[in-house]
Amino acid sequence: MEEVILKAVGLRKSFGGVRALDGVDLEVRRGEYLAIVGPNGSGKTTLINALTGFIRLDSGKILFLGREITNLPPQRRVRLGIARSFQLPSAFWGLTVYENVAIAVAAAKGISLRRVEEREVRETLELFGLWEKRMYSLEKLSEGEKKLLDVALAAVSRPKLMLLDEPTSSVAADDKYRIMDSLASSLKSLGASAVFVEHDLDIVKKYASRVLVMAQGRVVAVAKPEDADRVEV
Repeated sequence: MEEVILKAVGLRKSFGGVRALDGVDLEVRRGEYLAIVGPNGSGKTTLINALTGFIRLDSGKILFLGREITNLPPQRRVRLGIARSFQLPSAFWGLTVYENVAIAVAAAKGISLRRVEEREVRETLELFGLWEKRMYSLEKLSEGEKKLLDVALAAVSRPKLMLLDEPTSSVAADDKYRIMDSLASSLKSLGASAVFVEHDLDIVKKYASRVLVMAQGRVVAVAKPEDADRVEV
């Protein structure tokens, strides 16, 4: 069995009187793509936020590569090898694709922007098929390309685990598979595992290794991709 690189036990989080996470357990194995599915409000994005340190849990424990990270802030988790993308791309809109990645490289390495080498920016953009559009402003990119750029910005830290929040949302139907093919190829080149929230079950069936099904803040099933649409929530 593949090595477990991330383990979460008994995660609980409430907002006001609403329990967003209610005793969630999960494991992520090396090299796998774990999909998280479920209806709106089931706790999917809250779980991603908890794993990446963007919210503080009420209780529970998170281990990454055998080290407890439950109370570490997001940037510490990035340095350990956990990165994330967002539902809405987090790039700087007034800048070019190249400038966005250069800023991300500088931030990841803790250096000034003028010390960033073109080679470093080019490696990341080529990995995600965006080098030819390096001088484009973000307004000229398709929704799918904006998603790729958002993941590329997270990938400059060369993570061991990437968490993706709805990577195909707002992407044209005929572009979704191209985007996912590019993401899967890029993550494989990085040697990274992935956890991704996704509503499109056809995407889940094609790209996921396993599927975590959530409802009302709980994990109700861990299923094979081909069985994900048969689980009652």
